[in-house]
Amino acid sequence: MNILSKRSAEMILLAGFLLAGCAPQSSENRTPLEEAMDTFADGDYAMALIAFEGLIETQGSTARTGAAWCQLRLGDYLSAYSQFALTAADSLPDAYAGWAIVSWALNSPDGAIARADVVLTRQPQFIFSMDNRITASDLIWIQAASYYQVGKYSSSLERIRQLDSSFNPSLSDPDIARLLAEKLQMLGAVHF
Repeated sequence: MNILSKRSAEMILLAGFLLAGCAPQSSENRTPLEEAMDTFADGDYAMALIAFEGLIETQGSTARTGAAWCQLRLGDYLSAYSQFALTAADSLPDAYAGWAIVSWALNSPDGAIARADVVLTRQPQFIFSMDNRITASDLIWIQAASYYQVGKYSSSLERIRQLDSSFNPSLSDPDIARLLAEKLQMLGAVHF
């Protein structure tokens, strides 16, 4: 191989590497649903809400779940609750997790417990697909707090122990309500 053709081959090879490694990612390769999820992941919940709502007709419960999570993040709990309820028949873990959280936020402890159970039964190691900071542990904490709220201290303690196995107060302790409340407060700082 002569010097000129060797040099040409090197230039072509270099150009190929540059084009492959430095070319901007094309949004043409992303589906509208993936783009909405990316917008959610970027924390632009208002824009993600618009995108998800525009996809409900074609993407169904997956897009509706995304819209509901945006509403939850924007503090519109009643709208989020309604959207999650519309996905119930599809039993999507992400939807039920959001529904559990919004039920708890709307002071519906029994609803929060039941909806978290759906998720934890189907996916004991649950991690929310659009935000990996939301996990099964958060749902267990919601159940523990909800059981406490309705006075079911033994169930609350059972859930707390799933989060901290070293916590072992006696249910016959006259201060059990205070002990559980303090532990829930401490765990809540970790999970929320």
